[in-house]
Amino acid sequence: MKGMTDIVRQAQRMQGQIQKVQTEVGDKRVESSAGGGVVTAVVNGNSELLEIKIKKEVVDPNDIEMLEDLIVGAVNQAMKAATDMMNAEVEKITGGLNIPGLF
Repeated sequence: MKGMTDIVRQAQRMQGQIQKVQTEVGDKRVESSAGGGVVTAVVNGNSELLEIKIKKEVVDPNDIEMLEDLIVGAVNQAMKAATDMMNAEVEKITGGLNIPGLF
């Protein structure tokens, strides 16, 4: 029974550490660009889109689809980078263990 209590305590400690990391990482910003930097997306660690930057030279009223594709690409790359950042920080705590309900 003592072994189970220790495991529960350790899981609770890890959960607390993960919550702290989620808060800290949530405040960090990740930037990604597409089209050689003509479109840039900025996302926080909670995968919330904060900014889109578009250089004037990419705005072509006759080719809106290209601009849309660049925006989607930049946002998707930034979202993936934010998710990867969060997963890397959580993995430091869990040692790579996938513990259901912990994160």
